[in-house]
Amino acid sequence: MERIITDKINSLAEDYKYEVTLVTTDQMGKKIFFDLNNNIDVRHLDLDFNSTFNLPLLKKRLEIKKRSIIYKKKLEEIIEAKQIDICISTGGKELEFLNFLKGNCKKVFESHFSKDYRRQFLVSRSPGLKSEIIGRIRSQQLINQTKKLDKVIVLTQHDLKDWSTSHSNVAQIYNFCSFSSDKIPDYKIKRAIAIGRLDAQKGFDMLIDSWVINKDKLVEWRLDIYGQGEWEDMLKQKIIDNKLEQNITLKGVTNDIKTELQNSSLFLFSSRYEGFGLAIIEAMTVGLPVISFDCPQGPSEMVNTDNGFLIELGDLNGFSNAIVKVTSDNELRKKMGEISKINSNKFSKPEIMKSWDLVFKDIIRKEK
Repeated sequence: MERIITDKINSLAEDYKYEVTLVTTDQMGKKIFFDLNNNIDVRHLDLDFNSTFNLPLLKKRLEIKKRSIIYKKKLEEIIEAKQIDICISTGGKELEFLNFLKGNCKKVFESHFSKDYRRQFLVSRSPGLKSEIIGRIRSQQLINQTKKLDKVIVLTQHDLKDWSTSHSNVAQIYNFCSFSSDKIPDYKIKRAIAIGRLDAQKGFDMLIDSWVINKDKLVEWRLDIYGQGEWEDMLKQKIIDNKLEQNITLKGVTNDIKTELQNSSLFLFSSRYEGFGLAIIEAMTVGLPVISFDCPQGPSEMVNTDNGFLIELGDLNGFSNAIVKVTSDNELRKKMGEISKINSNKFSKPEIMKSWDLVFKDIIRKEK
């Protein structure tokens, strides 16, 4: 999410000459990973909400409330001092008080996940009835927090339909790929690639298990997984337990994912749920075939039988068989990759940023 937000606000500042202010709560001295345009005003409030996560419940609630009061006050000061027209939340703590901010700015929620992501997140980390109930309550809270905002912007057509059942203020804008690529992949390279955080959501445990099913047919192939996260040790052990150290590697993070994609011939996407699946668009832009689980939301609006395989979520055998089919046929990889490249034009930066500019102009026009 950090990458697409950075790309978007850079474009707003560079291409559309918006005055952009970026406010963060939890950088705590850490450098922003991606470069920002020099004209963007960055305000690090360093409220450190993350440090409250492991506190006892009562103390945690008190700390979050105390820091949220400070956060709201500081945001209002920034809005007044800079005469902000539009305040956009991407789902942080500010969403709980966004409706009640003082000032004349319009309030927007930019959703990077599905409407039900709070429940999905809890259930994916700790399956069971308790997580299901708490998740449903949290999802309803999200609906209540966003109903009266000036605009809710979602990522997919599926999300648009879903949110529109409870909201009348919804618009849909796809994410875009930040780079273009004229280089044609070498489809004879026996390298598959996957990208994402190493956590429950991204489903790399299912990806490794899928590889294991047909590992005897994949001995000449390697799978490189880019990302970091809390599941790193568990995934490393799974690779070792299945004697796949020569085939599957956790590569950590890279700031040049374009080159890594260009040096591959197949993209694998194993998420349990998504807001969109930006990595799929990046792979398509390079010209890679895609094998993905049909998770909510996103992949079904990008992947079809022309440019890859969309597999029922959790069908490890189906995913594994699709890997074997694509890895065993150079011409199929080439054909699917070429269609991916063509289809990626729908998600180009110029087209998507035009939509953002139009939405902002419409919001400001209504204000007047």
